[in-house]
Amino acid sequence: MKNLFNKLCLVSTIAFLFFACKKDDPGLLLKNGTFFTSGSVGLSATPSTPLVLDSTSGGSKTAVTLNWPAVDFGASVAVTYTLQIDSINDNFVKPTTYSMASGLTKTFTMGDFNTLAQNLGLTPGTAGQIKARVKADVNQSNGVATSVPTVYSNTLTITVTPYSTIPKPIYPVPAGLYLVGDATAGGWNNPVPVPTQVFTQIDANTFGIVAQLTGGGQFLVLPVNGDWSHKYAITGAGNPAGGAFVPDANNNMVGPTTTGLYKIVMDFVKGTYTITPAVAGAIPTALFLVGDATAGGWNNPVPVPSQQFTRISSGEYKITIALSSAGSYLWLPVNGDWTHKYGGSSKTGGAVLFDSAVPGSNTPAPSANGTYTIDVNFFSNLYTVK
Repeated sequence: MKNLFNKLCLVSTIAFLFFACKKDDPGLLLKNGTFFTSGSVGLSATPSTPLVLDSTSGGSKTAVTLNWPAVDFGASVAVTYTLQIDSINDNFVKPTTYSMASGLTKTFTMGDFNTLAQNLGLTPGTAGQIKARVKADVNQSNGVATSVPTVYSNTLTITVTPYSTIPKPIYPVPAGLYLVGDATAGGWNNPVPVPTQVFTQIDANTFGIVAQLTGGGQFLVLPVNGDWSHKYAITGAGNPAGGAFVPDANNNMVGPTTTGLYKIVMDFVKGTYTITPAVAGAIPTALFLVGDATAGGWNNPVPVPSQQFTRISSGEYKITIALSSAGSYLWLPVNGDWTHKYGGSSKTGGAVLFDSAVPGSNTPAPSANGTYTIDVNFFSNLYTVK
């Protein structure tokens, strides 16, 4: 029995030494790795640059394939590759990275490479440059890093022209829009009442307005207040729910059959407008600034007119005011009333939050004392602080 026990101990010891040594053996034979051999040029792109990206096929076509050779460490070892891409003026401090495992190629679609190029600061429609390289690392069989130095490929400069992802309008987009007609409170008087009959710009191609409309009435949309030279109208009989609009068409737009509060949205990409019922109170009729970032502090009611926003359209408010960086603030739809409130979570702007969604710490003031313009858009539900 004793002999058997001794033999088992000997076998276990040999096995332990064998596996312990096996893990480290390759490291003893490795040389400094290199991407460059007599038959390799290192990291390369197919096709070669410059690249002009396009959105045909929804951006699914192949834009570019990056290829690199396997690194030669002088022995058969597991190598992990990481593709790094950065802007031309940065030095791979915070590059966009792609873990490639043991892969030696990476293909990008037009859409993916377009997004990458713009994220790295390139301007749509203008040729710019980004750069790429590949990092190679050797790990032990258990995944633990070795002392083998990391190897980098050559840095490849890629010239690329990205495309804009903003939809193109079918008609030129005006600087503003105004609502006129006997369906509105202002009737056919031109200029129209402002700001109540001024559309709010939602994005680059879309405008919206919430207005009280008289059932059975008609209206037009004007690009310039007080000017009949141009208008947006319709060519057919019209639909109370909306339809296609055409610049300088002959027929008025038809309003809803029932008097009430409605939301009209003009879309210049599609060339259509929609009319839908609106909820009273969804867009406030006034807005006030309160908080210890302001001169009035948390006193409510707030000082007016100094802490009352200016309504510049049916759904957008602006105020220019001195703010203290040590404080915070809220927006109130009714001065002197804490029932409802608006705010945000960012010092510079973001989503407009309502009531319980507003952080308990309120809207943070900018990082430095100064005079700022706060712009609150209730159609896009975004605010900016500049």
